[in-house]
Amino acid sequence: MDDPAPREPDGPSGGAAGPARAAATQLLLGARLAVAGGGSAWLRTALTGLGVGLGVALLLVAASVPAILAARADRHEARDWEWAVSPARGDTTMQVRDYRTETGGIRVSGLVLRPEGTRPPVPPGLSAVPGPGEMAVSPALARLLDSAGDGSSLAARLPFHRVATIGRDGLSGPNELFVYIGAPAGSELRSSNSSTVARIDRFGVAGPSEGPLPAALMMLVIVIVAVLLLPIGAFTAAAVRFGGEARDRQLAAVRLLGADPAMARRIAAGGALASAAAGCLAGAALFVVGRACAQRFTLFGASVFTDDIRPVPALVALVLAAVPASAVAVTLFALRGVVVEPFGVVRRAPTTRRRLWWRLAMPAIGIALVLPVDLDGPFGAGPQAQLAAGVVLTLLGVTVLLPWLVEAAVRRLGAGPISWQLAVRRLQLDSATTVRSVAAVSVAVAGAIALQMVFTVAEQAFVRPDGTRDSLVAVEVDGSTDGRAAPTLARSVTGIEGTTGAVGFAKGYATSVEPIGGNPGYGGLGTVLTVADCPTLRQLARISSCADGDVFLAAAPYSPQGWWSYGPAGPTADDGSPPLVLDPEQIADPATRQLLDSTSEPVLPGPGVRLVVGDPPPVEGDAPDPDRPVWTIPATAVVTRTNHPMYDGVLATPGAVPTAVVTALRPTAVVDVDRRVPGALDRLTDAAARVDPLMTTMAFGDLVLDPRFGQIRLSLYVGIVVVLGLIGASLLVTVVEQLRERRRVLAVLVAFGTRRSTLAASVLWQTAVPMVLGVGLATGVGLGLGSALLHLVDWSPTFDWAHVATVAAATVAVVAGVTVASLPVLWRLMRPAGLRAE
Repeated sequence: MDDPAPREPDGPSGGAAGPARAAATQLLLGARLAVAGGGSAWLRTALTGLGVGLGVALLLVAASVPAILAARADRHEARDWEWAVSPARGDTTMQVRDYRTETGGIRVSGLVLRPEGTRPPVPPGLSAVPGPGEMAVSPALARLLDSAGDGSSLAARLPFHRVATIGRDGLSGPNELFVYIGAPAGSELRSSNSSTVARIDRFGVAGPSEGPLPAALMMLVIVIVAVLLLPIGAFTAAAVRFGGEARDRQLAAVRLLGADPAMARRIAAGGALASAAAGCLAGAALFVVGRACAQRFTLFGASVFTDDIRPVPALVALVLAAVPASAVAVTLFALRGVVVEPFGVVRRAPTTRRRLWWRLAMPAIGIALVLPVDLDGPFGAGPQAQLAAGVVLTLLGVTVLLPWLVEAAVRRLGAGPISWQLAVRRLQLDSATTVRSVAAVSVAVAGAIALQMVFTVAEQAFVRPDGTRDSLVAVEVDGSTDGRAAPTLARSVTGIEGTTGAVGFAKGYATSVEPIGGNPGYGGLGTVLTVADCPTLRQLARISSCADGDVFLAAAPYSPQGWWSYGPAGPTADDGSPPLVLDPEQIADPATRQLLDSTSEPVLPGPGVRLVVGDPPPVEGDAPDPDRPVWTIPATAVVTRTNHPMYDGVLATPGAVPTAVVTALRPTAVVDVDRRVPGALDRLTDAAARVDPLMTTMAFGDLVLDPRFGQIRLSLYVGIVVVLGLIGASLLVTVVEQLRERRRVLAVLVAFGTRRSTLAASVLWQTAVPMVLGVGLATGVGLGLGSALLHLVDWSPTFDWAHVATVAAATVAVVAGVTVASLPVLWRLMRPAGLRAE
């Protein structure tokens, strides 16, 4: 026998002591055998504890996600402000504007601050507002600016005097690249397409509530949770089954000393509890170590403070209760097919092959639960639970179908190299251990493929391209000085390698003096005023005749799908109905408010409308600023369409507007950048920053994300990386346990002259065959689940075969890496000492 058996059962089977006490004694005996039943039993318990511990650690991380998200949201809100309210200029007000720049894939964000009084609000993380030309940076940005390479490029774009380091209260994470900039003396903050100037009198007020998640986004959240947590549960359950054969032999020794079958099961349950307890302790230890190191790492631009990783107590209690209970349930379920007798173990040979019908029923029921879910109606707890149950059952279908598939496949395999025959014969005799681990991997693959399908199509709704032209992307550079500097800004970005066609013009916000509906609480009708010469205006809009002094009212190009569908093909031939152009009386008409709320057509101010020009743009309810210039649209203004949706509004030539209006606008330059030229956009940004460090850039080929969709996608990417790490670690533990179980067989084969390379190849085949079958099954289930989820939102399925191949290749790479990592253990087990038996 592998493990020494005790001389007598520790505890009675019943009698006067009572059945409850007897059961407790037998559970304790099982725990003692698992911990102190010899070196083999101790190693088996340690490997099981490690496997369970990996799962527990990740479950504790999952239990910390609510606290992590809440802490990040609190700090974001602390440096946010109320966009719907703009206080009157005073001693406690300040103008703020977002700052963003990127170089070499490194993104820096921040705020530009311009106090308007002596007591401006202090941003979180600082003790004082940076003065003119000064800046405060996060610790991570400080380290980057002091480094060579990308740091020197960023330092050139941020030529401000560094006076402070931002504290934790002002950062979303420890590695966030963030900066507060004090606007240089005499400068003006200007809004742009990528950022808007606001006047505030305090920080720490969240913006308007976004309301509940749309049903489509909630669907993504539910699927992500199921996809990321199911593999963890599957790996944890597989880890409990480690060393099943040695455990059964140990139970046979206990039976020899007088234990009955019920006692043997309780002793096995006690051993499972001990292993689960060890796993919980190991998981807690791994969690504590990982938590201490977490803030050193950044995944997809996100980092976490150590103190933010706080598991929810209720979820911790659930994990600590569910893991031991699951361990006992899995152990007792495994003993159903085993007869433990005093003189050995008999495994019940299957009289029939595995039945397929009930295995197909599980994913079929899952799909049947998913399809009726109505995302157009109230998506409350009931429909959410139905969707979650459907997704879970569909993915669990992979775990029940894979054993049947592997059995059916290996039954037909045979001829081949010796390593192949060894692997196939082992799978034919007992494939359960390998299949259990591979099934968990297959669940992750199926979920990843389904999510990929949903995300590919969801991007059409939540991610909108701004429009591109083949390899060229139009980049708008917006300065922070006045509109008269537009020619200088355009010259600064002319002649840069990889760029062509720089044009400059003045641009800014304008609002009608007349309030909408005649109600001052609604504010005026907003638009964008662009001032440029005729050649430039012809590039921005469809203008046949132009002379200095002309004015054009340009609506965005018509598209039935919305402005974001505009792309390389240009505007549609059918321009739809003419844009709505309102005169002063129409703007003041009480019915106009309802008209604006109900129409999707462009609405423009018409001839005779007086426009207040300048930043920051007024919010609803603001009175016109008397210090800003006012300009009246002439009666000769011509209605037309723009060539790009970002340049709609009022287009005027310099002769049509006074100098004061141009001064109130911002300088803008538009440049075509060839995306095939490496570093072209970085060189463009560097050149513009030398002229105006507070300038902003926006590439019209960039993607406009729904912020909540971006957060969900980031969570998915981080979760996939973590689960892939679990897959590798758990597979490695599984392979090591399999090799340890077969150490004597391996030593005998080597003693009879089998080459070590042959045995190593057999180990690879033994894992690769179920893995290939699992990936194939997971692909089919994933595509089916993805199609069902897309049906809920009436989106047509899109199959990204390149992504499917990437997921499959990543899985195969993980398996190959695990096999290579297990080779040192294989070499050690092949030594002649492996022939010795206890």
